[in-house]
Amino acid sequence: SEGNGGLQKIDLKSPHGSEAEIYLFGACVTSFKVPNKDLLFVRPDAVFNGQKPISGGIPHCFPQFGPGPMQQHGFARNVNWSITDSEVMEGDPTVTLELKDDSYSRSMWDFSFHALYKVSLHSTSLSTTLEIINTDVKPFSFNSALHTYFSASIAGVSVKGLKGCKTLNKDPDPKNPLEGKEEREEVTFPGFVDCIYLGAPSELILDNGLGDKI
Repeated sequence: SEGNGGLQKIDLKSPHGSEAEIYLFGACVTSFKVPNKDLLFVRPDAVFNGQKPISGGIPHCFPQFGPGPMQQHGFARNVNWSITDSEVMEGDPTVTLELKDDSYSRSMWDFSFHALYKVSLHSTSLSTTLEIINTDVKPFSFNSALHTYFSASIAGVSVKGLKGCKTLNKDPDPKNPLEGKEEREEVTFPGFVDCIYLGAPSELILDNGLGDKI
């Protein structure tokens, strides 16, 4: 259907009451609702004009995370993806989007690739899988992240599962992170936080301060 700014979007709906919304521009999931509540956040000043990334939801960082030789977080969040597959299993919808190299991507990153992004909606969960296939004749390396924005009440937010991880605290000086070790069972956010956790486990528990544990 047509979304904000006339951009094309996909609406997924489960018979269990959950819903999700994905924009083809940037393959950005902008909404994941369990009944009557959206667990994702889109910034009020987000722009839907196809000229800059959508600020919020689950934007892509590929093939670069953060600053580097190309634009911030790479190009995958700045281009239109295509629908390549969709299916419904036991009422739960799944859609797969794809992105391939073109002259725009090659102007920044001169490799041939095929990216497949699978989004599955379930009754109380949303699963995302990103697969990068090298279709070139030479090897390449890349960084990738799904840079999720969660709705939250920050005073009540906590994250469990990071105790024992090595930390790189960028708050005092982003260019010279302080090395440390997380000793807390629950990480909270009493003020500004900019910290990298190395060797984090595959599952973390986010309490969003709004009554949800994600």
